[in-house]
Amino acid sequence: MSPTLTRDQDAMRRLAEAAAWRVRLTEEDVETSEAFEDWMADPANVAAWDRVQAPWRQVGEKATSPELMALRAGALARAQKRGRRWMGGMGSGIAAGLAAMILVTGGYGGWRWHETRPQDYRTVLGERRVIPLPDGSRVSLDSGSEVRIRYTKDARKLELLAGQARFDVAHDVQRPFSVTAGNQTVVATGTAFNVDLLGSKVLVTLIEGHVVVLQEPARKRLVPVRALPAPAAPAVELTAGEQLIAAPAAAPQVQQASLERATAWESGQLAFKDEPLGSVAERVSRYAARPVVVAPDAAGLRVSGVFKAGDIASFVDIVTSYLPVRAVKGADGEITLKSNG
Repeated sequence: MSPTLTRDQDAMRRLAEAAAWRVRLTEEDVETSEAFEDWMADPANVAAWDRVQAPWRQVGEKATSPELMALRAGALARAQKRGRRWMGGMGSGIAAGLAAMILVTGGYGGWRWHETRPQDYRTVLGERRVIPLPDGSRVSLDSGSEVRIRYTKDARKLELLAGQARFDVAHDVQRPFSVTAGNQTVVATGTAFNVDLLGSKVLVTLIEGHVVVLQEPARKRLVPVRALPAPAAPAVELTAGEQLIAAPAAAPQVQQASLERATAWESGQLAFKDEPLGSVAERVSRYAARPVVVAPDAAGLRVSGVFKAGDIASFVDIVTSYLPVRAVKGADGEITLKSNG
């Protein structure tokens, strides 16, 4: 265990990894893989997996359907094969939290209401919207954003189709909460994070808790979760205050983020610090009837400042006053920022 992690923090990290493995195995429709078995070689990981799987064993004890009996038999066979045992030492706070989460889900009898058809929610220009979910989670949508939501008995699956959203996730370790944006999938059990689809890039900012971010191509190979990001890594773990930046044809990058700037949009502000004018204009354009376009020769200029969302005129005035650019307005009203050079 890293000396910087407390026992409870390490336990929650392993629970998040176990939830990520459950998502992978379910999507691949397999019970195990070589990489999963390698991950299970650590007794502490076995304990986390058992806790995530515990509700399935309870279902198996209460139901006699062929599917549930098969699931239970498979779990028991794997447990017998490894001779693994229930591991303690997770901490009283973690144990109490897990007990509470099992009660909240209502056991087998309460799982039926989780089966829902996919639902799409979107916001129009200048609109921000908070969507309460049936499990107590919450999605906050930025202007011009869209999210698709589907809950099942064993998973909470969401997809950010456009724009930006904050996700405040109710704790439920046996039903992982996943958000797919572009080719990135964020897996959490209970936490808060922000996802921003910015052109071809995906930005994931962890506000609190712990998440695992899976890269879509690598999930097909079922490779293990690693604690530290690396080039071409199949998954990246984030801790509070970190931001993942993923772009096509590039290894994902993790950096420290300003949570105040990352969440400023929730209060109607857009905050930037030394960011390229091109990406700044993309964010500002979410609140504009027509996008603010930046010419290639000006896209790399750096911008810092706080702007009122939707006040395009003030943004253009400030940028043209402090940067060597000029605003050219087209016949259709579109504004293009061009270099003065």
